[in-house]
Amino acid sequence: MFTFAEYYEELQRREGHTPVPLIAAWPKNLITEIELDLRAAMGGQRIGGSICNLRARSSNQSIGNQVEEFVMPQLTKGLKEFQLEKCVGAGYPDRMLVRHGHRIALEIKATSDWNPSDSNRRVLTSSSEKLRRHFHPPIHHLLCTVFYSLKDDCAVIGALRLDFLEPDSIVNVRLEVSVSHKLLAAAKHHSALIA
Repeated sequence: MFTFAEYYEELQRREGHTPVPLIAAWPKNLITEIELDLRAAMGGQRIGGSICNLRARSSNQSIGNQVEEFVMPQLTKGLKEFQLEKCVGAGYPDRMLVRHGHRIALEIKATSDWNPSDSNRRVLTSSSEKLRRHFHPPIHHLLCTVFYSLKDDCAVIGALRLDFLEPDSIVNVRLEVSVSHKLLAAAKHHSALIA
């Protein structure tokens, strides 16, 4: 097990970068201000209990994406102190919470089945490139989970869970190996095509 700070330090080394702090501790007043603004946006826009119509035969991942796409514009409209912006480019984070030029890394997830005993992975990040490009220390990380329930062909929005991730937050780290068609085609190992 790694802490989030240890992960980013090791990741940057593997990427060939001199490690810089990519996660900072949250000031209590900033947590309070974000909670208050998001709580007001949820209530002011009447997001809780609202209905998200779903495309027919949507997969669980597609439903989660549709719920996120439904909730985010409403939250954006309801925020008074912060702005919710897309973070351009592939990878983590999807969005930024911005105020007075300070950018907070924001990842949105959606679930219909919150279970505190569930150990299934929720992938956050695998590269430091986007963080290093768009953010400057202190970098704070916020995970926002939208809870919903399914009813017929709709998702009923329930609540938001906010996780203010800290440098000492415990994270799972998985080292993966992948290949591409390009790598396989250029490889020196034996391959065969059988038709």
